[in-house]
Amino acid sequence: MEKIYDVAVIGMGPVGAVLTALLGTYQLDVITIEKDPNVFPLPRAAHIDHTGLRTIQEIGCLDKVLDKVIRNTRLDLLNANLELLARIPASQRSVSGLPTSVYFYQPDFDRILRDAATRFPSVTVRTNVCMTAIAQHLGQDLVTLNVVNESGADETIKARWVVGCDGARSPTRELCGITLSSLNFDEQWLVIDLKVDVEKYQLPADHVIEICDPKRPYLTTPISKDRQRFEFMLLDGEDHATMLKKETIVELLAKWIPDQAYTIDRAAVYTFHGVVADEWRKDRVLIAGDAAHQTPPFLGQGMCAGIRDAANLAWKLDRVIREKSSDAILDTYQSERAPHAIKVIEAAIRIGKVICELDSERAAQRDRLLRASDKGSQASLLFSLPLLEEGPLVRKGGGNLFVQPRLDGQYLDDIVGSRFLIVVKSEAALGRSAAWWQSEMDAYIAMAPQLQSPELERWFKQNPCEVVVVRPDRYVLGTADSLDTLTDEVKGLLTGKTVTA
Repeated sequence: MEKIYDVAVIGMGPVGAVLTALLGTYQLDVITIEKDPNVFPLPRAAHIDHTGLRTIQEIGCLDKVLDKVIRNTRLDLLNANLELLARIPASQRSVSGLPTSVYFYQPDFDRILRDAATRFPSVTVRTNVCMTAIAQHLGQDLVTLNVVNESGADETIKARWVVGCDGARSPTRELCGITLSSLNFDEQWLVIDLKVDVEKYQLPADHVIEICDPKRPYLTTPISKDRQRFEFMLLDGEDHATMLKKETIVELLAKWIPDQAYTIDRAAVYTFHGVVADEWRKDRVLIAGDAAHQTPPFLGQGMCAGIRDAANLAWKLDRVIREKSSDAILDTYQSERAPHAIKVIEAAIRIGKVICELDSERAAQRDRLLRASDKGSQASLLFSLPLLEEGPLVRKGGGNLFVQPRLDGQYLDDIVGSRFLIVVKSEAALGRSAAWWQSEMDAYIAMAPQLQSPELERWFKQNPCEVVVVRPDRYVLGTADSLDTLTDEVKGLLTGKTVTA
């Protein structure tokens, strides 16, 4: 009898690898297919924030990742003369208890993620396999994938659910007829990755620099101790072939580094888009990562947003596959993630427009205001992750990541595991619902006073309530004076069952 998988994941870049590993933690039967035979040998993504690191913590490879990263200290905006206009710190403590912002060399990063995913016995990974068609059999609760396998032969793969994590040109999205909506940002940039002695040539080794030059905006980012990325905006009329010539690259980099000091790992012209998919689910097929949304690079949030997709989706798929929830819970995936992704993209576009001003007079005015610490100009550069919007699984007081303290040397998430967390200030706040949460939801229930955590004490002072419910993706479901209040609001969607007194 032909095997039917619980989930087929299409694509094993960072988002696909993380989703595969998360589903593996739930012991789901997963197959992940990747069209390339090996990890892509050159860097593409280079930044991850604490939200992504927190998910990587959950799949068990945080220490391996942190061993190889550069911890970002700040973002500096400079004018054309390389004079400081504004400095945005990035080394502050995060709510996750992890570094706020780090940079990495993607081939090493991808190998760590793949190793994390493939260690689960229930996970099958097949590379050099290309999907060519998708057929949904709704009456059978089944999806068939046509693929060209490792030997070049046609083959079918069957799964109950499919998630396309197959990038900006997603075949999954195209085959499902899902359209994209533009957020009105499309710019071409030359991306150059160098192998270079960063310290010797005094390149920014622990921070990002964005140069607000109206003649040509550009930025530089550390990738590793011996690698640096430069990105230059293309101007009207410039063609790709000319920009990719060695002499052009040497001229662009001359202000920073002599040409004999580096080798070029990669040079490519990319079009940076601000777009979002109109549908993130077509029956039993879903999309995530760049397949669902694309952002300009100015905040380094592209891959981070994709990992947030994976974290949001994994626990919901687990509940549906185990028949603990109806598939209606999957409708909250797009309703929660799409508005959040759009706000992040719009923030990147807003900051990008500040950096990429090409009018010399307006650029000079911008520079004067920033150097004078004008509040309005400074505010245009501020960014913080938005809350999830209120909805069926985001109630009053919910929508933000919950704090992660260390308790007796362990991170809170590691103690709780991949399940709901309920923290109460008193037993009275548990009401009649505690047994239901434990039996039906396998929730971890903790008394705040017994945890003796200053971080939790501060959190409750900032969020006056008696009880907080935290979802498996570490987002706060809601707060209340009684657990019964939240239970009555969400039990129907979570299980379709009622709570008995």
